Amino acid sequence: MRRFFMLAVPLMLVASRAAAQTELYDGRPAFAEGVDLGYYLWRDGDTWRLRWTTKGRMRAFGGSVVAQSGKLKSLKRIDVESERRVIYPGKKLLVVVGPLGRSRVAGGRGEAVVQNRDQGRVAHDGDNRIVFAARTDDDVDGFDFKTDDVDELRFVLNIDGRPAGNLIEVGAHNHRPDSLPLMVRLK
Repeated sequence: MRRFFMLAVPLMLVASRAAAQTELYDGRPAFAEGVDLGYYLWRDGDTWRLRWTTKGRMRAFGGSVVAQSGKLKSLKRIDVESERRVIYPGKKLLVVVGPLGRSRVAGGRGEAVVQNRDQGRVAHDGDNRIVFAARTDDDVDGFDFKTDDVDELRFVLNIDGRPAGNLIEVGAHNHRPDSLPLMVRLK
């Protein structure tokens, strides 16, 4: 019996640490498109959501999400118009589709945010990796995904080719992670 407790207690501590860590990511962080600059990450049920926005200046966002064991699935690029309805409920916004099918607000500077496919890409790179590169100047952009039997997620997040550092906020309480790359233990 004593041997059972000696084995069970460390396992319970590891499980509770992983649960506590993922709870930190529950709920949408507060942010405003075109006003805030950075990445916003949260978990909504079994779906992980990553968004980025700028303070109205053209920025290049890029990086990767890697699953340590398991798979990343159900990758979906966000629809800008739908996302705007969440950020600005009740506000009528005129959104037009630009090059490569990306949306933007009408009346902007007129220059295409995305000139080629490499500047507006979110894609699987195998079963356990998502890579992205996107430019935005006054919008919100991002993607959603789910995990399948993943122990840990590693997020490498860059803005204008440099690590995003303190420009990352997670969960409903807008927690700022301490270190990069951002590691999230799921199990």
